[in-house]
Amino acid sequence: MPEDFVALRTATRPVAVPPRVLLVAQSYWPEPAGSAPMMTDLATAFAAAGADTTVLTARPNYPGHRVYDGYADGGQDRTTVDGVRIERLTTIPPKGGGMKARLIHEGVLHAGFLAARGRGRVARHKAVLSLCPSIFSVGVADRFKAPGGRHVAIVHDIQSGLAGALGLGGGAALKALRAVERSALNRADAVVVLSEAMRDVLRDLGVRRPVVVIPPHVDADAVRPLPRPADQPPTVLYSGAFARKQGLEQVLEMARHLQALRPDARVLLRGQGGIEAELKAQAKALRLDNVAFAPLSPKERLAEGLAEGDVHLVPQRPEGAAFAMPGKAVTILAAGRPFVCTCLPGSALARLEAEIGAFLTTPPDAPEAMAAAVAELLDAPDRRAAMGRRGRAWVEANASRAAVLARYAGLLMEGTDA
Repeated sequence: MPEDFVALRTATRPVAVPPRVLLVAQSYWPEPAGSAPMMTDLATAFAAAGADTTVLTARPNYPGHRVYDGYADGGQDRTTVDGVRIERLTTIPPKGGGMKARLIHEGVLHAGFLAARGRGRVARHKAVLSLCPSIFSVGVADRFKAPGGRHVAIVHDIQSGLAGALGLGGGAALKALRAVERSALNRADAVVVLSEAMRDVLRDLGVRRPVVVIPPHVDADAVRPLPRPADQPPTVLYSGAFARKQGLEQVLEMARHLQALRPDARVLLRGQGGIEAELKAQAKALRLDNVAFAPLSPKERLAEGLAEGDVHLVPQRPEGAAFAMPGKAVTILAAGRPFVCTCLPGSALARLEAEIGAFLTTPPDAPEAMAAAVAELLDAPDRRAAMGRRGRAWVEANASRAAVLARYAGLLMEGTDA
């Protein structure tokens, strides 16, 4: 092993990691949902392995689209947390969720990234990871790559596909966004996607760089199976952002059907986001006495929060399923809990369900079928336990922090001149 790489010893073999790593991403800790937890865990894993790790990111504002208290004045724009140096830039959080607001948010932020590079605030690195969303993070990350280095782009969302599927922006705007995606991704040395379906979409888009499938990962030591609280009713849990792409209207309709099947069960929606008021109004209009809302669990209590769910929910809008892979699915599996998801045949989740049998799939926009699947699992505690064990075993083998770190480190080191 070259002497300018440091080694992380996992349970199986030593893993070489670059001595210095830069991560460019618009979302990071303390944001509790979306891509921030995964990116935070990846950065802290590199730091724990001995790499000098820097993150270039925004002042935290997701999912509420308001800069968090204590960050707006810039007093925490340069901090070190868990061994990771964090450089934050100002932005204008998007209001309303439209494409124009998103472009302003991302444009202001990434102009700040480039200014930070021009002023020398963040140096060039030989190992650079960028995360989409936003595709602009991928585009500017090349400016931070040192000669002879490697830039690996991680695609969590294919933004043009999601925007088109969700009706955001006109045809000209989507065409321009596709061109930006194609150009930015073809300048990376490698591209990581979360599913085979996403790889197919990028190939159709015209991406010709090497595309590698690496599933969302989770800190399997921090997120682990815990006993359910003894003093609660049977609980069906959704935890995450309240955003349009989640298809949460299906969950409320599911709760209405579940009232007849399991009147003793509650449906707990834990999160926040742009459509929170709309969801609460809809639940009130439908007189869903079995639905409750709560804030997201803090990171240090995530495993406890997940343990409250006897059955979890992973709803998706069907038209966007090929363009994103829900990271929450892997987190639920790590917690040893089954879930019910909505997906189409051949999608990433449908393929994973056939592989490991740790959750149930139902068609999108079929809340009655979703309620039946939830009730089926609530009625079968032994089956839930067996599914939870299978899910946990799959995470430990395929999506643990150590397993995924080794793959990212290998991509960053491949073909370098070190």
